[in-house]
Amino acid sequence: FEKIEWSDAILVLNYEKNGISGYIGGNTLVEMGLAFHLRKPIYLLNEIPELGYTEEILAMKPVLIDGDLARITK
Repeated sequence: FEKIEWSDAILVLNYEKNGISGYIGGNTLVEMGLAFHLRKPIYLLNEIPELGYTEEILAMKPVLIDGDLARITK
């Protein structure tokens, strides 16, 4: 959590896992929630997955960069 606190933003490397494209697990969701609470920009490397908590992910307004790291801005 301290690393998120010190950071300017977070980048979620949401690769395919368990057959789910753009997978975001529970621990990552908590880290995203902390970044959101601290008003840090949240970047997702890949698309938002269809999960039971997709609405919560959308509410954090992450920036989708579609694998293009050049799309990360400050």
